[in-house]
Amino acid sequence: MYRRNPVLKDYLLVSSIEIEIDLYHKNDAGEWIIINYQEGDIIELRSINLSFPIEQVYRRLTLTPESRSTES
Repeated sequence: MYRRNPVLKDYLLVSSIEIEIDLYHKNDAGEWIIINYQEGDIIELRSINLSFPIEQVYRRLTLTPESRSTES
């Protein structure tokens, strides 16, 4: 549904088990591209001229090995 929104340029899918975020970005041709960000990366939301380290999203969370192993 997000992809059909004519004004939406970016949306993020944030992992709850590891430091990983997928950015879905609509380019000038109207095509959606996916950019995967991981620990140490700087997320860039060009549509609102905002950049920030991925760790800022996870700053008050503790991800444990147990929560990661439950995904398998």
